[in-house]
Amino acid sequence: MSHDTETTGQRAGENATQSRMDRFLSTAATIGERYWLPVWTVLVFAFLYAPIVILILFSFEQGTFSSLPWDGFTTRWYSEMLNDDRLVQATFNSLQVAANVTVAATILGTLGAIALVRGQFKRKGLFRAIIIAPMTIPGLILGIALLIWFNVIGMNTSLMTVMLGQLVFVTPFVVITVSARLRGFDPELEEAARDLGASKWQTYRRVTLPLLMPGIVSGSLFAFTLSFDDFLIAFFTSGVENTLPIFIWSKVQHGTDPVINAISTMVLLFSITLIIISELIRR
Repeated sequence: MSHDTETTGQRAGENATQSRMDRFLSTAATIGERYWLPVWTVLVFAFLYAPIVILILFSFEQGTFSSLPWDGFTTRWYSEMLNDDRLVQATFNSLQVAANVTVAATILGTLGAIALVRGQFKRKGLFRAIIIAPMTIPGLILGIALLIWFNVIGMNTSLMTVMLGQLVFVTPFVVITVSARLRGFDPELEEAARDLGASKWQTYRRVTLPLLMPGIVSGSLFAFTLSFDDFLIAFFTSGVENTLPIFIWSKVQHGTDPVINAISTMVLLFSITLIIISELIRR
C-alpha cells in the first residue's frame, strides 16, 4: 500500500514538472511570436536593404566622399553621369546585349523546356544535366573557357562574343523557369481545344502560350537581369567595347567616385521598373 502511494506521488510530481515545462515552453513560444519574430524580421530586412538605402542617399551627397555628416544636398552627380559619353555608350552596350540575349534565351529556353517536359526520348536526364550545367560552373571559369574557345576558332572579342557567352549562361535559367510552369500545366486543356476543332497552331497560340506566359515573362526577366548585371563573362569576352558593369569597375579602380552612387541608383530604379512591368504583364 505504501509502495503504491509512493509511486502515485512520483507520478504526480512528474506530471507537475511536465506541466510547468509545458507552460514555460508555451509562454516562451508566445513571447517569441509576439516580440522576437518581428524583431528578427526587422533585423533581416535592415541587413538586406540598409546598404541600398545608404547608396541612394549618398547619391545626393554634395561631398566627394561618401561619409557622414553630409556636406549638403545636390544632383550634380546625376548631371555628370548624363554628360559622360563613355558612360552613356557603356549603358547602351549593356542594354543592346541584354535585349538580344533576352530574346534569344527566351526562345531557346522555352523550346528547350517544352522538349524536356513534353518530349519522350532516351537520355532525357543526361540532356537536362547538360543544359543546366552552365549554371553550376563559376563565372570566372566560364569566362576564361569562352575566351580560349573564341581564340581557338579565330573569333575576335566584341559585343557579339559577349552575347554568345552570356547566352550559354542565361538560357538554363529560362529553361528551369518555363519548365516549372509547364509541369503545372493541365494537358487536358489542349486536348479540349483540339476536340473543339482547333489546329495545333491555334491550340498553341490561344491555349498553351497564354498559360505559359507567366513563366516566359519570369524567365525573360531573369535573362535580362543576369545579362545586364554580368561582369565576369563580359570582362573576358568584350574586347575594347565596355559594358556598364565593366565601366563601373574601371571607375572603382581609380578610387571612390560619387558618380558611381548615381549610376547604381539609376540601375536599381531601372530594375524595379522592370519588375513592376513584368508583374503587370503577368497579370
